Amino acid sequence: MLLAAIYNLFWGAVISLYPQLLLFGNPPTDFLLIILRCVGMLVGVYGIAYWFASRDPERYWPLILVGFIGKFLGPFGSAYYIYVGQLQPSFIWMNVWNDLIWLLPFAWVMWLVLVTRK
Repeated sequence: MLLAAIYNLFWGAVISLYPQLLLFGNPPTDFLLIILRCVGMLVGVYGIAYWFASRDPERYWPLILVGFIGKFLGPFGSAYYIYVGQLQPSFIWMNVWNDLIWLLPFAWVMWLVLVTRK
């Protein structure tokens, strides 16, 4: 969870400062850049939540669950918008690095906390 916290704090700062990185060649609009900066802020806030969860996973397991749900649902939304032609297929790499690689570690922590606790 500590690694997830560091990653999210870093990635949130990058998105907030350089939102055009997420455009994948699409033209930026002021509105889109504002929305992406807000996404960056939310990603950074998740990093703070993961930091708390890393210190005491049993106590903060709901934060881990919220993160897991987001990382599970995010790729579905991206796949849909790729399918209908609203996102470039290369956008799926965003989900690989920001969602899919984290599913197993988050699920493992949830399993340790909720299933194996005494």
